[in-house]
This record gives sequence, C-alpha cells and structure tokens, in this order.
Amino acid sequence: MSLSLNIILLKGLLLTLLLTYASIQDVKTRQIPDSLSVVITTLGFIHFSPLFSLSGMLLTGIPYLVAAVISKGKLGGGDIKLMAACGFVLGPVGGTIQSIIGLTLVLFTAAGIGIKSGYQSANQTSLPLAPFLSVGGLFAFIMLQL
Repeated sequence: MSLSLNIILLKGLLLTLLLTYASIQDVKTRQIPDSLSVVITTLGFIHFSPLFSLSGMLLTGIPYLVAAVISKGKLGGGDIKLMAACGFVLGPVGGTIQSIIGLTLVLFTAAGIGIKSGYQSANQTSLPLAPFLSVGGLFAFIMLQL
C-alpha cells in the first residue's frame, strides 16, 4: 500500500474511534468533552489545506450555532463544537454530507418514536445527537474517499 493510502486509513480509523467515543459520552452524560473536539480538529492537519479546513469548520459549525440560538439552548455547545471540528476534517462538502445524513437519521428516529409512542412522546423525547452525527461523519469520510 502506498503511504498516502496508509495515512487516509489511519485518519479514518482515528476519526472512527473519536466519533465513537463522542457518541458514547453523549449517550451516557449528554455532554461531549471539549478536548474531544480539539483532538478531532487535529486530524484536519493530516493533508492540511487551510481553505478546505477553515471553510469546512465555518460552513459546518455556524448552522449549528444558529440552531442553538434559535432553539434557546436545546442544541448543546458540544454538538456545535463537534460539528465544527468535523467540518475542519471533512471540509465543506463532507461536513454538509455529515449533517444531511446525521440529521436525517435523527428525523427517522423521532418519527419512529412518534409512530410507536405518539406525537407527544416524540415531542418530549430528547435525543443525543452525537451518535447520529457520528454515523453521518463516517459515511461522509468514506464517500469523500471513493
């Protein structure tokens, strides 16, 4: 295998491990450690391109910040930082793909809860976002490599 392929595989493996850890922490504690977002951001320095990484960070993170302000705090700061970090790694297209896949999974899950338990139950249920966003991030990473 070439060195470039080995680096991509290493980056993908590390991203997988870090997003898995973020998901576990979000499910257990409903918090994503700030240090985790910092470590994910450092993955963006592998094959670093300033325009790619910074535009990804902004275009991926800012919509979550706006959503947190509009929802009056129902979206946590950890989710915002996680998505900004992932945008730094995946770039603007990858971050957008991650958001679309992750948020679609959240909608399907909420719809399933609504169908099973009723709209009121679904409306009152708080879901940790990191597991859904992590799945979206891993799919985005794979799609970018194809």
